[in-house]
Amino acid sequence: MMAQRSFRHLPVLDAGKVVGVISIGDVVKNIIRDLEHNVDDLMGYIMKDGPGG
Repeated sequence: MMAQRSFRHLPVLDAGKVVGVISIGDVVKNIIRDLEHNVDDLMGYIMKDGPGG
């Protein structure tokens, strides 16, 4: 949504009050961290001993 609408920042609300701001950079960093975790999991699976490994 942020990229589609060219928003660089979005408010974070709690009970209708602004409690923070999230940036597109925050979102990208989180996506990268998740992907790195997935790669680590896959590498562990691929490298383990056993059939096919």
